[in-house]
Amino acid sequence: MTPSRPCPPVPSATDPLILRVDLAGCTGKAELLDRFAAALHFPAWFGHNWDALADLLCDLSWLPASARHLVLSGPSGLRTADPDSHATLLEILDDSIAYWSGTSTPLSVAIEESGRSDDPDA
Repeated sequence: MTPSRPCPPVPSATDPLILRVDLAGCTGKAELLDRFAAALHFPAWFGHNWDALADLLCDLSWLPASARHLVLSGPSGLRTADPDSHATLLEILDDSIAYWSGTSTPLSVAIEESGRSDDPDA
């Protein structure tokens, strides 16, 4: 039995949705996928693999908003412990950003290292 997840935040139709994924202490793929599932309130049927992550980041129908801004904090541990998973995550995020660009509901991603955002607009 899959435990239920808390309900996702409900922004107004004109407000952007800011979602934070805390990656501090994350050292591998399974934990990374679990953290994304929790932070983005993935449906219970999330498959916990790269393809499922990519699919859901190009869906996001359960998170209606005028725009979605994803903030990844503390990814340095993952980058050190599992550089392949870190690289795969960045590829999936790039593809997801490209998918949503030019739509009425864009996706942006900022990366915060030690409390500092690498996104100048964040």
